[in-house]
Amino acid sequence: MITRLQRLTTGLSIIQEIPTTFFREIENSAAFGNHLFPAWTNGVFGATSLSNKFEAVYNKYKAIRSKNNRDKIVTAFTHNNQIENLCSNQGGTIIIELNDLPKSIHEELDTLFLHLYNSAINYHLFQTHVTDTLKDSIDRFIRNNGIEVCPFCGLEGFLNIEGQSRIALDHWLCKDLFPMAAVNFDNLFPIGHDCNGRATKSSKNILIDDQATKRRVKAYYPYLTHDGVTSSFNFVNEPSIAGISDVDWTYTINPSNAAEQDIFDSWSSTLNISKRYLDYHRKNIFPMWEADYKRFIEEDHDIEHAQTIEELKANFRIWKASFPIKGRPGSILYRSFIDYLINSASNGYLYGLCENFRR
Repeated sequence: MITRLQRLTTGLSIIQEIPTTFFREIENSAAFGNHLFPAWTNGVFGATSLSNKFEAVYNKYKAIRSKNNRDKIVTAFTHNNQIENLCSNQGGTIIIELNDLPKSIHEELDTLFLHLYNSAINYHLFQTHVTDTLKDSIDRFIRNNGIEVCPFCGLEGFLNIEGQSRIALDHWLCKDLFPMAAVNFDNLFPIGHDCNGRATKSSKNILIDDQATKRRVKAYYPYLTHDGVTSSFNFVNEPSIAGISDVDWTYTINPSNAAEQDIFDSWSSTLNISKRYLDYHRKNIFPMWEADYKRFIEEDHDIEHAQTIEELKANFRIWKASFPIKGRPGSILYRSFIDYLINSASNGYLYGLCENFRR
């Protein structure tokens, strides 16, 4: 909801052709063989164990006597891969988790799709075949979107540089619940480390409100066109030597378009936005903003410390411009805080800041 995102484009996405062809042909196939795969598959993966893992799924599938149960597996693959339609709660789409399928095939499906994600898309002959790599794909994503911070939360850096771990790819529909969407690049998004952790998105089923009711919701989808968010900060009680407690301030964030409240709620809940944003104020903005501002003034020789309240407000406007939403962690929060200083802080508080900054 922070920024609109252009899609991750990658030659690696043709990996999805392999399971798509397999599940399209499996029911009517009399025997396991190369006819179950795209023509290019054997030339790329023939020397690997990929075929064995598909054969294990094939054998377990064929051992299921009930055609309805077999059909449910194919239906699950079809619907699990309609990622955007599932998120928008489009009529006719069905949520089928791994545990909804015959237990006898769970392990084989998990093993196959984890292999496709963890090994096959990184296999050197496959990367040569498509002339692309995950790292190059993520580099293009960053460049095309002009981002240096996580586009999901705006709180952490987003650099894909040599000498450190590659930026994570998140399964929007988590692979624990929906393994058959594990290599669908409509379901794979470069994401910040903290947004991908256990305390945030982790293995939530974002398509339902909770595990008890399992009521479907309209979920945020990262490539959705949206109008973004608006936020505001206010000191109910201006800071004093006693410090700042939670009753002294408020921070609100809402969708810019009220009609997008449902996807906003999904975004906020999925990524634990409210809790993280409030704590960012407590631990980053309140104790550090004055030093940050003074450093900004002192490092920019064209700006001097303000002598009057109006000069201070003018400096704050210039300082605010140094917080690009896509380019500096925490900018979405700092900008609303600086807006408060410019538009709502009392003259007495601002005068005190002027005196303090000149010391």
